[in-house]
Amino acid sequence: AQELAQRFLDQKPTKIMTVATTGLVIALPMGKYLQVPVVYARKERNVVMADTYSASYSSKTVGKNQQLLVSKSHVDEYDRILVVDDFLSSGSSQEALLRIISDADAKAVGVGVLLEKVYDSGRQSLSGFDVPIQSLCRVASVEGGVIQLVEEEGFDRME
Repeated sequence: AQELAQRFLDQKPTKIMTVATTGLVIALPMGKYLQVPVVYARKERNVVMADTYSASYSSKTVGKNQQLLVSKSHVDEYDRILVVDDFLSSGSSQEALLRIISDADAKAVGVGVLLEKVYDSGRQSLSGFDVPIQSLCRVASVEGGVIQLVEEEGFDRME
């Protein structure tokens, strides 16, 4: 979380936005490191959510369209919001969060993810939002139970 958070220090985010519950695993420690609140989008309306921003997206995980909801009281036009999630695959959930940020007249300052499936279209589908996209680990392929990572600069092998 610290490594990913450091990549966005120059963007000076005032909040992190993620999807409940999957994105919280990385968003919460990043919020702690950046010293900013974490706002999460729900997939279902909750009793106390009167006025919300909403955006639909196509979920590959459940195989149908889903809705993301964020209470209007959690976002305002002065916010600089970093979108954080566990996976970047098709980019549809991150795109929905970016649309919510736009609807709130706030500013999106980036997208940070733990794992990016580079063989999917996520990065390309988010290119129109003109925000930096960072991933900690890039997956080149998954075949026959073998996960192949994109070779990048990293730690030397421990002897």
